[in-house]
Amino acid sequence: MENSLILVGTQWGDEGKGKIVDYFSEKFSAVCRFQGGHNAGHTIYNDKKKFVLHLIPSGIFYDHVSCFIGQGVILSLDSLLEEVETIESKGINLDGKLRISRYCSLLLPVHAKIDQLREDNKNKIGTTRRGIGPAYEDKTARRSIKAFDLEDDSLLVDKLKNLLDYYNFQIENIHKAEKFNYQEVFDNLKETYSKTSKFFGDVTDSLEEIYEKGNHILYEGAQGTLLDVDYGTYPYVTSSNTLATSVGVGSGFPKSIYADVLGIVKAYTTRVGEGPFPTELHDEYGEKIAKIGNEYGATTGRPRRCGWLDLVALKYSAKLNNLTSLCVTKLDVLDSFSEIKVCDEYEIDNEIVQYKSRQLHKVKPKYKIFKGWEQSLSKCQNYSELPKEAREFLEFIEDYTKVKISLISNGPQRNDLIHR
Repeated sequence: MENSLILVGTQWGDEGKGKIVDYFSEKFSAVCRFQGGHNAGHTIYNDKKKFVLHLIPSGIFYDHVSCFIGQGVILSLDSLLEEVETIESKGINLDGKLRISRYCSLLLPVHAKIDQLREDNKNKIGTTRRGIGPAYEDKTARRSIKAFDLEDDSLLVDKLKNLLDYYNFQIENIHKAEKFNYQEVFDNLKETYSKTSKFFGDVTDSLEEIYEKGNHILYEGAQGTLLDVDYGTYPYVTSSNTLATSVGVGSGFPKSIYADVLGIVKAYTTRVGEGPFPTELHDEYGEKIAKIGNEYGATTGRPRRCGWLDLVALKYSAKLNNLTSLCVTKLDVLDSFSEIKVCDEYEIDNEIVQYKSRQLHKVKPKYKIFKGWEQSLSKCQNYSELPKEAREFLEFIEDYTKVKISLISNGPQRNDLIHR
């Protein structure tokens, strides 16, 4: 590759980023996660085996690739240890391959518990219930346990006691649930850290060294643009900044901004959890997309809401991320449709409007209808072999967003890709 690359989802997540990161990883010297936590779920098919990674970057399967988790990631040590053990059980040695920032804020079982209790009330957001939101709250409120705190018990004891006091009061008095035992939490933290401590270090210096040697880095986004805490469909968003522009802060390496940006977009749209979804389908077409596309969350197993491709939202994402190119995934899911719709305008009270997240619940989508190609794309190996109808569909996306499509996924396997 001529440049480093930032890979971001352009929708509400689940765009198929895992496969694309896995494909590109072998072309880079390093892969770095820069935001989110184990609420992400990237599915990788490797040598006919299926892996679902929640924290460790997808490049971990290549011997020459160094993998990093930057300080913008909220880190569950329990989830990390489980993932490490799963990967190492397949004969992959992570020593010297995985480096995690000592400055990561930690996600504890108490965060998951408070997240679940909040989601059980009537004002739920539709989170993964894994504790990501409460852990990011602690980071902003300056009460997080940092990974480096586990290196010094004199720091850890008071910080952990204060944190548990804060949450135990809510758990007992508001939610009427059983509080957490300090000693059990302390012992679990120390035990899991003792098994993973060898992976922690300074990510910034490591990325700088790789960059100064003339090598290139792949930055792996975890959630979609429309879930960004500032620019997404607030409050139905994740708790971090998911845009390409957040890479410098999340990785701890500001030179990351000198990178190309590849946006991943499904040939249709899905969403998990609550929140507005203008093109959502509540009919047999939505059911058909869900069934063929196997639209169930890699992290939660929840069925995804399905709808037609929303180009108004995609153009908004392209602008926010300053995309240099697009990758369209799951084009093959639409193989059997006789007609395919694409939303190219929003209407409110008979007036055409631009994308505004605060107005999405009132939007009426306007559609352009394409004739389906009604044949399998599985044997297509280059762009010219695609049916005319499929090419017309893709070229309309390009014309509308003003972003070139450089890659098309026409199947679940890592080599089911068409280059342009």
